[in-house]
Formats: sequence, C-alpha cells, structure tokens
Amino acid sequence: MGCDIHFYVEKWSDEEVTEGPIDISDKRDSLISNVLKLEREYRWISVDKWYRDEGYWTNYGNSFYSGRNYDLFAKLADVRNYANNIEPLDQPRGIPEDASYAYKLMVKEMGNDGHSHSYFTLDELLESGVDWSSTFLNTIEKMKHVDPDPSNVRCVFFFDN
Repeated sequence: MGCDIHFYVEKWSDEEVTEGPIDISDKRDSLISNVLKLEREYRWISVDKWYRDEGYWTNYGNSFYSGRNYDLFAKLADVRNYANNIEPLDQPRGIPEDASYAYKLMVKEMGNDGHSHSYFTLDELLESGVDWSSTFLNTIEKMKHVDPDPSNVRCVFFFDN
C-alpha cells in the first residue's frame, strides 16, 4: 500500500472567499463588515481550485502538488523516511489552529486515516536551503504566484496510506 499526500495552499488575506468550501460564519462576518463598512479581518484562506464531485468538495486534478515522492515526504514531515535517512525540515507540526475552513473540512473528511499533519510558509521553504529542483520546483513556482510576499503563502498537508 502506498502513501499519498493531501496538499493544499493558503494565503493570508482579508479577501472574501467565494469559491470552494466556505464556513458560513466567515461569509456572515464578511457581509456584516461590508454593510457596516468595517475593516475586514485577515485570515488564512484556501487558494486551491475547488469543484464538487458527487456532493463532495475536491481539488483533485487541480492541486498545487499531487505526486508521490517519498524523498519529498521525508523532507517535509519525516514520512516514509526509511531508506535514505533524509533530514526533515521539521517534524510534523500538526494542524494549524488558524487553518482555512477548506483545509479543516478535508482533514475532517479524512478522519483517522490522515496522519502527519504539517505546514510551511513559502518563506520557510525558500529559506530552507533545500534544492527543490528534482522534487518540488513546479509547486514552489506556482506558490510564488499566489502573493508577492512569501510569508503570506503557506502549504498545509497531511498523508494517508
């Protein structure tokens, strides 16, 4: 049995979320802010391209990363790090408390089959000194287009087997 990564990208923003899974309270708060002309609050929002498939939200086929590279999994979260003893960037950090509603929904849907939850800002990935060219460069390049400030972009992910 193989191991897969469930990889999502978020950005720090005050934008109103209109595509994909949305928390009704976010929508309500945004509408109230617009009516009262209040300053909107910044939060992490999903930037994945979502669609409905048989009643469920998915980004399958549209995700920033969808490969199965165990060297990458080992580097990101010490997952499947049996053969090469790769030094991970960090041990799994867990689910960020401030994760987007879309990510929390995906975690909930995976249930106990999801493991090794973690996240990194684009800033952290770029400053890690890792040569991403063989495993992850296309993903890094796509993430750079989300926001000009790499500290405002992060990946959130977990694995299943």
